[in-house]
Amino acid sequence: MMLNLTNFGSFRTVSCRFSQLRKQLIAPVSSPVTAENQYECLADVMTPLWKLPYSEQLQLKQSWSTSVVKALASKVHSRSKKPGRRKQFTFVTVEEIKKSPVTEAYRNKDEFSIQVGVDGNPKTVGFFIGRPVSGSTVCVGGRHLINLKKRHVLISEAFERYIRGSELPACLHLSDGGHWRNLLVRSTGDGQAMAVVVFHPQLLEPQRVQEEAERVRQFFLEGAGRECGLSSLYFQACRNVRCTHQQAPFALLHGHSHLRERLSGCEFRISPDSFFQVNTEAAQVLYDTVLRLARPGPASSLLDVCCGTGAVSILASRRVRGAVGVDSVPDAVLDARHNAALNSALNTSFVCGRAEKKISQIIESLKLAGDIVAVANPGRSGLHEDAVAALGRCPQIRRLVYVSCKADSPSTMANFLQLITQGQFVLRRIVPVDLFPHTMHTELVMLFER
Repeated sequence: MMLNLTNFGSFRTVSCRFSQLRKQLIAPVSSPVTAENQYECLADVMTPLWKLPYSEQLQLKQSWSTSVVKALASKVHSRSKKPGRRKQFTFVTVEEIKKSPVTEAYRNKDEFSIQVGVDGNPKTVGFFIGRPVSGSTVCVGGRHLINLKKRHVLISEAFERYIRGSELPACLHLSDGGHWRNLLVRSTGDGQAMAVVVFHPQLLEPQRVQEEAERVRQFFLEGAGRECGLSSLYFQACRNVRCTHQQAPFALLHGHSHLRERLSGCEFRISPDSFFQVNTEAAQVLYDTVLRLARPGPASSLLDVCCGTGAVSILASRRVRGAVGVDSVPDAVLDARHNAALNSALNTSFVCGRAEKKISQIIESLKLAGDIVAVANPGRSGLHEDAVAALGRCPQIRRLVYVSCKADSPSTMANFLQLITQGQFVLRRIVPVDLFPHTMHTELVMLFER
């Protein structure tokens, strides 16, 4: 679908209707959460579209995608004073949304929190409803969420039984002296499952922390938790809101150090804190779309920004001269290097560091390349402005594919505006890909051309 973005007459009406519908669907829970309605309340918060047929969900997300593009065009037009320059942003193609091959039990990663449940038990494992700042938070188990795997719920409920039998209190706030923080669960298509127990040591002696880790191990291997059939069990003693492996090492208590997942004919190693798309089947659709828009050729060099475990670089390796990925998570870079060797992607390399610190160096190393295709897949906060500026300054980058999981956020929208107004790029095509059925989230694959 080609949009004429110079006509904003109906944009405000469409945008207003969409915003009203969105607010209605994701409105905060107003009625008290009770034992009877807790699971429906949680579903309304975590999967606000669960009552809509999937076809209607796709229509809603298609409309949202169009509204994002129109909002961007409006901002570009308001900033562009030269009429000739404004015409560059007149048309953009918005393709039909790519649906997820699976719509239920698709999440391969879930992070379960610990908080007070509706029954008043402070050791309830699940997801939050309410606002922590207002003190009205309640925790509800995820057994009825349509996008969770039963295996993940089984592991979370087993962990809940364990901590309820523990003499140590839960850590509901970092300063309350409690210990049990949260539980991370990851799984693969062939049945592997990893659990990471996050524990606040507080003032406990290291030996006491190790003793508790051993109790967790015995529970999942020899006790009631053995029914979970874990392939990998980690324990992390973390004092902060979130800790990297370098800040607080993940201690392997049992099984394999990594999970292995197959995607588009390739095999990927996944560490506890590495990024990997949460919907594996839809991720294949996403990466196929990225490479279709990027159009890398045998003479192209690929610059893979926020590369995670190296999926884009490795999948593109047979099509390009070479690929260089950069990511700020050390374990993700180690996984990417391992995955490259595992898949014989010998023309790839991976750099560890923040994108805004490393991109200029990487581009300098590619100065002899005639054509550089860039792919950026940052987190919700987008790229640092210095990283965007470095991409804009490189004349060999003629095509840039930006994968956004939160395209309407101010920081991400700022990235787009910077690419267009400073980097001399034009938005040509956008493809929505639904990686998150039943939620309001949509990945946007956006093609910018110089």
